Amino acid sequence: MRERSLRGSYQAIAAADHDALDRRIDEDIIDHNAVPGQVAGRAGIKYWVTMMHEAFADLTGVVEDTVVEGDKIAARVTWHGTHRGDFVGIPGTGVPVTMQSVQILKFTDGLASEWWGTADVFGVLRQVGASVAEPA
Repeated sequence: MRERSLRGSYQAIAAADHDALDRRIDEDIIDHNAVPGQVAGRAGIKYWVTMMHEAFADLTGVVEDTVVEGDKIAARVTWHGTHRGDFVGIPGTGVPVTMQSVQILKFTDGLASEWWGTADVFGVLRQVGASVAEPA
């Protein structure tokens, strides 16, 4: 059940389907890795989805692996898209990108209630030709 909810959540993100997000994500979800400017709760997740689709209009995600334990599910997700709009201050380049991410979602009463995640933003910046330096 949780895996189906997880996959449905990623399909809703890829489709920028806010109505589907309403059915899958708790209104008061806690995003432990919110981006700057992101408000709390489901509205914040929708903000993030909108921001990602502005940067990568053709965004799609593939759930590669999942691990379920108790009320949590971890997923390794590969995202694909074309860099068309601003992404972390880098204007669109038209370059196709692939981004790996790992997410952990906690479910309460069938809805995602907490979200942890990390993504290879550094790798995306390299793919679009951004000048990035390794930490000193």
